[in-house]
Amino acid sequence: PLPGASVVVVGTSRGVQTDFDGNYSILVTVGQVLRYSYIGQTTEERTVGSEDVINVQLLQEAQELQEVVLQGYRTATRAKSSVASQTLTDATIKNRPNANVLQTLSGQVAGLEVNTVSGQPGAAPSVRIRGINSINGNTAPLFIIDGTPVDEDNFRSINPQEIASVDVLKDAAASAVYGNRGANGVVVIKTKQGRYNTPLQINYTGILSFSSLQDNDYNLMNSQEQLTLENQLGRGLGAGLSPDEIAGVPTYNWDEYFFRTGLTQTHNLSFQGGGERFSQYTSLGFFDQEGILRDSDLKRFNIRNNTTGKSANDRFSYSTNISINYSESNVPDRIGEEGVNQNYVVGAYNSVPYVTPDDYTNGADLLNPLLFYNTPLFLVDKLNTFTRKFEEVKVVGSFNASYKITPQLTAAITMGGDYQSEFLTEARGPESFNALLFGGAENPTSGFQEQASTRQFSYNQVTSLSYANTWGKHSVDVGLYTEYFKAHFRQFGYVSNGLIPATFSPGDGSGLIPVQIDPDSGGLLFVDTANAEILNAGLFSYFAQADYDYDRRYGFTGTIRRDASYRFAGSNKWATFWSVAGRWNIHNEAFMEDSVFDQLQLRASYGTSGNQRIAGNSYFSSPDLTRSFFASGSGYGNQNSIFLSQIGNSTLEWETVAQLDVGIDFGVFDRRLTGSVDYYDKKTTDLFQRAPVSAINSVTFLNANVGDLTNRGMDLALRWDVLRSSEPDGFNLSLSGVVNFNETRVNNIPTDNGESLD
Repeated sequence: PLPGASVVVVGTSRGVQTDFDGNYSILVTVGQVLRYSYIGQTTEERTVGSEDVINVQLLQEAQELQEVVLQGYRTATRAKSSVASQTLTDATIKNRPNANVLQTLSGQVAGLEVNTVSGQPGAAPSVRIRGINSINGNTAPLFIIDGTPVDEDNFRSINPQEIASVDVLKDAAASAVYGNRGANGVVVIKTKQGRYNTPLQINYTGILSFSSLQDNDYNLMNSQEQLTLENQLGRGLGAGLSPDEIAGVPTYNWDEYFFRTGLTQTHNLSFQGGGERFSQYTSLGFFDQEGILRDSDLKRFNIRNNTTGKSANDRFSYSTNISINYSESNVPDRIGEEGVNQNYVVGAYNSVPYVTPDDYTNGADLLNPLLFYNTPLFLVDKLNTFTRKFEEVKVVGSFNASYKITPQLTAAITMGGDYQSEFLTEARGPESFNALLFGGAENPTSGFQEQASTRQFSYNQVTSLSYANTWGKHSVDVGLYTEYFKAHFRQFGYVSNGLIPATFSPGDGSGLIPVQIDPDSGGLLFVDTANAEILNAGLFSYFAQADYDYDRRYGFTGTIRRDASYRFAGSNKWATFWSVAGRWNIHNEAFMEDSVFDQLQLRASYGTSGNQRIAGNSYFSSPDLTRSFFASGSGYGNQNSIFLSQIGNSTLEWETVAQLDVGIDFGVFDRRLTGSVDYYDKKTTDLFQRAPVSAINSVTFLNANVGDLTNRGMDLALRWDVLRSSEPDGFNLSLSGVVNFNETRVNNIPTDNGESLD
């Protein structure tokens, strides 16, 4: 019996699903056709005759070497792929309590390194593929969601439950087709879709989890030990206490106050289904995570709708993907600093144990007298009076359409946009300890409020014309492409110093104080500062890719791409990148007919890709060397002035990464044991480095292409199906693991004294 199989009347949207015992009942007429389908099984059709019962057996699909592999802007079966890539499905992504989907990838992909250096819910981890390819330039891979390139530093608003698969492209054969953005590898994310001829399916997922601070080996004093030491030294509170008084003082553990057991809850509701020519997937998501540090959290709301459609003759097809996401998070500041009045982690472990939260009254009482042992109370006051909240709206959408001009010739277009609007509210209450400490003496209405609004939008369009044909033992697939990218950044903010205690509320303007004249000095008090910025970016590319296969045994892939970047001047704005790759499917050779190998494939590739992100960090942090030579600011007599901010740089050009890859994919024992081994050798030339220049123009250095960097290493991925059930809902058990080895070396790097460093 196969429960949940789909039985649909072909040509209509009517259908049913089989019950637990594989039985079904549907009203049809003689001559109609029933289609039977189930995920992972072959699809069968039966024409209805005079019988009352139709029994159908669905066979398991032979997916062994037909697994679809992404290689650039198109797909191929595993047997016809020459690229080094690894695919993760939602089976290893969904139902994990990670706020950021990139954290889920950790330990699952050979050659992929994911490091999270912050415990803040949703914090962006550091993601690297096969080492670090640049010193000052961008080192993060390119991320694409449903055909839309997205900001690599911001995944906190993306719902992991919506993701269907993640493809990690590692070698030049896969990344060279992305040219100017493929130097650090590519991560392609696809979200879930509906299926044609499938009745409506409703799924709900709920997850509840807890997180806590890991144990440590700190051997902290209790109150008796601390006070006894103070008594012996004749200092502090313990100096005037008797042994009996010391013995009666309770001990308070401040780490249990500033840290907590964080609760995480995830709720996701999805609807999917489809008819003969249209399908849809819709999901609603809610995520709420408390950080283990007080005043750190993330709350997220998600809506997604994906549709697919096709014409009656199957020549035209399209899809739309859109997600609307909202998140808000409280983010503590100054973590990692030494300030006893700012850093909660310092307060958790450096505070004296005989002070308790009950000793706190208000910020003013902590000033007189100003005592060091009140450190935890300074921080209790900060928890009560300080606000730092980020609110974000992120919308990612794409539209894909293709038309088969002939059975072999297809025209297609992919348009995608990534919009994010972030709003920061940071405020220090006017009656807080820190406000009074830093401004209360001469300014009774102290404190500050800062708000910053940032909007960022990027648009990407790929237009293609592809030709695919098979004759005899030969098959060829050729594609011509153009790509256009444009991005816009807008930022505005203000800082208001001085707040009215009676009307102040974080984020509201009722507590702001107008500018006033100091009666004593005649100067201005409560002067607000404002800031604004406009940045734009643009890229254009045209490229081609070709695949050839002979008898499913030998194959070759070639890519060439021409890129232009707005960041470089003159002829340097254009660069050419390319790759070649080949494979040998040894398992298809006659001499392998009775071998233990179900799959044995040898791959090799070599190619180049580029990096035009000169300064790394966010996409808009890199300079534009062809425009914006001047900036405005305070000049002589505090007057607004225009001054030189950078000088033209006509010599800087792209960083180029050249990569050699040799790999083996294998599967044995009916593919119960599968894996891949890759050796790679990458070299980055023309590194972005600062070179000293004459200070005659008030500029002491210019960006230059100096030095090179190499990454060599091996990737190993293994998977063993310990238990494999023949039933769709049977019990399966698999073990998998990855091993990464990487060696990085830099050469000819200039130092301040003019010498070269290796």
